[in-house]
Formats: sequence, structure tokens, C-alpha cells
Amino acid sequence: MQAFATSLNQKAKLILINGFNASGKTTIARKYIANHSLAMTVDVDSLVDCIGDWASHREEVGRLSFDLTKAIVRTYLPSGHDVVLPYIVTTIEEAEGFESIARDCDADYYEIFLHNDKADAIALLLKRGKWGGVTSPTITNNHLPIIEKDFANMEAVIEQRPNTIKLPVKGDDPDATYNKLLQIVES
Repeated sequence: MQAFATSLNQKAKLILINGFNASGKTTIARKYIANHSLAMTVDVDSLVDCIGDWASHREEVGRLSFDLTKAIVRTYLPSGHDVVLPYIVTTIEEAEGFESIARDCDADYYEIFLHNDKADAIALLLKRGKWGGVTSPTITNNHLPIIEKDFANMEAVIEQRPNTIKLPVKGDDPDATYNKLLQIVES
């Protein structure tokens, strides 16, 4: 029988797991909810999959999925249960928006960055061959300008967020990364 963590007499947590596509964000979030009763993950890739022809409207879908994600988090956190958010943050407004929601809901906020160097991060994404969701188009070398722009935007945000906790993931298996995350959010 699996043991579950309980949130009795504890504040809810909003755990933002930032990192490049294919860094393991969703895997780590799923491990967390599997071991924390009533914790929820908001899988943005699944939300995007619910939007028709999203790949042709990338910027608009980005804004819409950010707004949808904020609404879900803002609705669930006051229940007193944790929310884990695997989300590639590419604008400072995204990070500030999630932090503001945690503050408004009197939840503890953790901003974790699963860090890979640029070459390794891009290689992992190209190996996976798609952005993330089921309906994601195949990624090719023709997408490198978009990929490099997303990576640069993500790194620029991290530089502006001094409280972000960086977890190097090169060579780590998901269990090791998950255990590092637990040490941070459960200390």
C-alpha cells in the first residue's frame, strides 16, 4: 500500500517546476501527486491539446493557456491542497503571476528550475521529437530558431528571479530529481 503525505495543519504549496521542454517537469509533477493525497498537477500541454490548430496560433494559445492555468491554480489552491505546475516560463509576467496567486491564496511558493545546459536541453527536445502534448507537431531542425528563442527567453526570466532554486538534471534519473525537489519543498 502506498503511503500518502497529508496536508493537515500545513499551508498549501504552489510548486512551479520550470525547465525546458523534455527536461522532466511533467514526470516530476506526476511523481509528486502520486505521493501527496489531493495534490494536483496542472498539465499545460494537456490544456493546449484541447485547442484546435494550436500550432498555427502559438502566441495566442500561449496567452490563453497561461490565463487558463492561472484560473485553475487560483481555484484549487484555496482548498488547502498542493498544486504542482510543470510549466516552461518564458516571460517574467508568468513567474510573477504564479507567485502572486500563491501569495493571494496564502500558499507557500516554490519556484524550481530543472536546469540543463543549452546544448543538452535542445538535444533532449529534438530526441523527443515534439513539444510535449499529444497533438504536438513533429519538431525538426527547421524549428531551431523557435527552440533557441524559447530557451533564451526562459534563461532571461531565470536571471531575473533570484529566489528560483536551480536543480541540475544532467545525468539524473527522474527519481533523483524528484528526491531533490522533496528535500526543498518538505524542509
